[in-house]
Amino acid sequence: MNAHGYDLRAETRTQAQRFVLTARRVGFRWAALIAGATAILSGSISRADFVLTPGIERMVYVADPQSPTMKAIGLAQQAIARRDLKAAREELQKLATDPNTVHPEILLAELLTNAGFAADGRNVLEELSGQDPQRVDLYLVFGELAVRERRWFDGWNLANVGERMKPPQHWSPVFVQQVSDRLKLLKAVCCEERRDWQAAKQVYAALPQTEKNSREVLGGLGRTSFHLGDTIAALEHFTKLKDLRPETDPPQLLMAQLYDLTGKSAEAEAAYQQALKSATGTDAVRVRLAYARWLIVNNRPQDTTPLLSELIKDPPADEIERQFLQALVARMEGRLPEAQKILSALHQQNTSAFVISNQLALVLCQNTDESLRARALQIAEGNVRNLPSASEAWGTLGWVQLQLGDRGTAEKSLANAVQLGPLSRDTLHYLRSLKRAAGDTRAADLLDKAFREAKGPNYFAPPAPAK
Repeated sequence: MNAHGYDLRAETRTQAQRFVLTARRVGFRWAALIAGATAILSGSISRADFVLTPGIERMVYVADPQSPTMKAIGLAQQAIARRDLKAAREELQKLATDPNTVHPEILLAELLTNAGFAADGRNVLEELSGQDPQRVDLYLVFGELAVRERRWFDGWNLANVGERMKPPQHWSPVFVQQVSDRLKLLKAVCCEERRDWQAAKQVYAALPQTEKNSREVLGGLGRTSFHLGDTIAALEHFTKLKDLRPETDPPQLLMAQLYDLTGKSAEAEAAYQQALKSATGTDAVRVRLAYARWLIVNNRPQDTTPLLSELIKDPPADEIERQFLQALVARMEGRLPEAQKILSALHQQNTSAFVISNQLALVLCQNTDESLRARALQIAEGNVRNLPSASEAWGTLGWVQLQLGDRGTAEKSLANAVQLGPLSRDTLHYLRSLKRAAGDTRAADLLDKAFREAKGPNYFAPPAPAK
């Protein structure tokens, strides 16, 4: 996590959805970039996913972190950590008439999920739905679950029905408002993801703007205004948000990301350049890195030099990313020894970071030194053990095995990558190379066409010359 409170910088709607979820667990921000997808800040308000941020604070309204409510929740967390479900229930049951919390069983389900027991949490919710199905907080939590699972129509329906449910009589007015606002936000997110921009905008406009939800409301108004064609209003909303919440991204950077999402490359670049001119301090660093990622994704590594040449003193995570992007550029331009040097140093500092070790394996397997090629295999095998559901990890392992001459095993690994999917541009190259080596010209030609049409950085052909 960097100084801006964001866990990842890359997210995509297409090629790397599953891989991005995997990368969130390892705490790095460049997963979709590595997978060959469009670089979007997940912590940015250019997407509506922020509304899904987990945390017990969604379930309570507490002004004092040391309150009896939070103490009871803390004791319940401790009980869950020692696998004492009975004790956790007893602690949470003390909050049954608390005016500022959801039902104790919903709290329990949230704590179980946060502790890594999502299936148990889901079972708790299902049991509660059989006992007391007409609860507004139950519709809220099932609506959030639907959105996490990208079931947008289900989420929209649950939020709509939840809005018609009467809140418990013992709830305080402020908590009733919090739950009501939460349901509206879920409905707005579902409308956005279903491309119903007008309905989403109406929901955001109807929400009372507070210090707590200004990011969501103004961000939503900015996005929906943009998609409805009113870029002036979008920029105004983002500018107002920046004034209220200085930690958010510069308005022109958000505009650049939205232009990129809608396939308007010329407008996106103009916005990136405008953001580069106007940003200062930490904002300038964010813009430099975001613009460099965009250039890499669009196969213009030669244009990243002025953006990546200057050392970033703080925060350290941004300097790590700068060096990492330099390694990607070196790899794209065929400077493999330089890429290896950078990635090796980063790997020593961040041994558990998949995105770094994955790139290092891809570089090492191209080396003529057999010991380094063996090290590439070791790294790729370790990544698969740590992330067995990541298509990209299996794809890299298959490519390394193919480079080492083990075509049979490579075929099995790449089959796993295909099954887990979706496929990155890199994996399409690995598959076409495998089919070409096996003499399956027809399949290789089809994969070659898919590779050439895919978006994202191309590490297997020389970049286009600078204009």
